Amino acid sequence: MVSLIIIVEREDEKIMGNIEMGPIRPPSESNSLLIRVTRGCHWNKCYFCGLYKSMRFSMRPIEDIISDIEAQSAQHTGQSFKSCFLQDGDALVLKTDYLLKILDALHHYFPTLESVTTYARADSITRKSLSELKVLREHGLNHLYCGMETGSDRVLQLINKGFDSNTVIQSGCLAKEADMILSEFILLGIGGKEFSEENARKTADALNIIQPDFIRVHATGFKPESMMWQLIQDGTISLQSEEEIVREQRLFLQCLKEMNSYYVNEHIVNLLLEVRGDLLSEKSQMLSAINRFLNLPSEERLLFAIGRRFNMFFFLEDLQKPNLRSQAQLYMDEIKKKNPNMDFAFLCNYIRQSQI
Repeated sequence: MVSLIIIVEREDEKIMGNIEMGPIRPPSESNSLLIRVTRGCHWNKCYFCGLYKSMRFSMRPIEDIISDIEAQSAQHTGQSFKSCFLQDGDALVLKTDYLLKILDALHHYFPTLESVTTYARADSITRKSLSELKVLREHGLNHLYCGMETGSDRVLQLINKGFDSNTVIQSGCLAKEADMILSEFILLGIGGKEFSEENARKTADALNIIQPDFIRVHATGFKPESMMWQLIQDGTISLQSEEEIVREQRLFLQCLKEMNSYYVNEHIVNLLLEVRGDLLSEKSQMLSAINRFLNLPSEERLLFAIGRRFNMFFFLEDLQKPNLRSQAQLYMDEIKKKNPNMDFAFLCNYIRQSQI
């Protein structure tokens, strides 16, 4: 009996060892089956993103993808998956016939699947016709995660995104017309102080037209090795403080219509995790949470930011918990003691970028 168990464990390791996995997936896909269909990102030129910089883009051979699907089916015998996420940066770059073969294989080996999801660039969506998107939807690809980042043409150009706001809007409307679930990722603070108001207003304008199912906000963390950091170093843009990013978020929310979209605020890089909800019914509550933070005395706002960045606080109410508050105060006192001239915008950005 012991030797049989050992053989089974070795076989599992061998199967797992032959399955190729990508580096990331959205937080909301934590329980999904993961199938890698491309390696890296075919654009790979965004100034803020370093995820795929060391990786040469390629489309995996269809035989290898189907082999991975079959191997995962063998590995997960008796386990039911409701969703599958197609990795890496943009599965929509694949030809429609290619994707249909993948989707058919997935439903053959995993008949309980209810949803297949993937990242998709706006310009990859617009290269598909509406009829192609509808066929993909009929074959089970029903949720696209799109990194629009911003609705400002000037900021899109600044970050070298590779498309303009018209493409963002067209792609989002196409996905919705094809009856796909649409998540749009937004980067607060991506334009620095100089473009903060424009980033908030123009992004809201685009989303008010698209009306995606989910608006997924992230506070930007600029990595020191990125081109965006060079733009900060040469003075093109300036780092925002945590408070300034929250003020940008408030303006962004104020400019969003009360529409049938859910405002998702799930990533640890975001300061106020309680700011989430249905835009139709909970927009005022979200704005109230932001105002509670902004109405705090400046030292209290800074204390909360330090407590959040060092994982002592998760919600505003944690400020009122004596043990957590004292820990955060000790951290802040120690930081000021070691560096009386500490640039807290720089410090908080450093922590945020390390969490991406």
